[in-house]
Amino acid sequence: MNEIYAKFFNFLEIGDNYPTIIMGVLNLSPESFYKGSVYDNKKKIEFATKSMIENGAVILDLGARSTAPWSEKITIEEEINRMETAMNIVCKIIPDNIILSIDTQYRRVAERSLEISAKFKKKIIINDVSCLKTDPSLGDFVTENKLPIILMASKEVPGDLLTTAEIIQEFEKTIELLERKGYDGKKIILDPGIGRWVEKKTPEFDLKIIGNLNELRSLNKPILVAISRKSFIGALLNIKEPEKRLNGSLSATAIAIYKGAHIIRTHDVNQQLMEIIKIAKEIRKNE
Repeated sequence: MNEIYAKFFNFLEIGDNYPTIIMGVLNLSPESFYKGSVYDNKKKIEFATKSMIENGAVILDLGARSTAPWSEKITIEEEINRMETAMNIVCKIIPDNIILSIDTQYRRVAERSLEISAKFKKKIIINDVSCLKTDPSLGDFVTENKLPIILMASKEVPGDLLTTAEIIQEFEKTIELLERKGYDGKKIILDPGIGRWVEKKTPEFDLKIIGNLNELRSLNKPILVAISRKSFIGALLNIKEPEKRLNGSLSATAIAIYKGAHIIRTHDVNQQLMEIIKIAKEIRKNE
């Protein structure tokens, strides 16, 4: 099998022989399951942005809509307003080597985000947890604008796939669909969709997906995992509060890196995470 390697914007190198990429979560949604991650004013956004970058984040993931299935729904207009406000703050303080990930399922949000990023000459990628199912025109948008995209494994609704085999099958379909449109498949990052996105997705399924993460290598794309403080950790450790799930998150992160994850999406960008990533990466490298 070929070594997994990709380069985004001619400066972000992702692959087996490159450092693990940290994606810090800038959560703009008060509806989020983890209230400690919400940055809902200028002071909080500025502090979180600077802190994450200082502690090693290379990508900042801006999400203006909670994607948890039970969350209160908001309009696309509200999502755009939240994203605009945050981007106008963040783009003024990030250096050029930091990439903004726009966590949205909607073309209109992506369009406005691209307009703002272009004004500040910043780079963005699109992060769609629905794998282009919610708004298929988002696929046309990233193709037309040659933007990298993160696809989270989904068939009908976000995160509804239960096994690695199903995940791979659906990824293959979506990749083929994009490439038929003329999209450059080298701009795709894959997220297996860990978490209880649907009721039937119990912790056992998440554990198997993490344990079998190396099987996604057959698609020869960078692999992103979003494990941070999720419900399967709480269920396994009998910890209801997301605020108390850091140790479980870090443990699962180490295993995901050992199994081949290239990008870690996390609420917690700190020295503790950096040390865990380094050890897990070194063990994998010397396997």
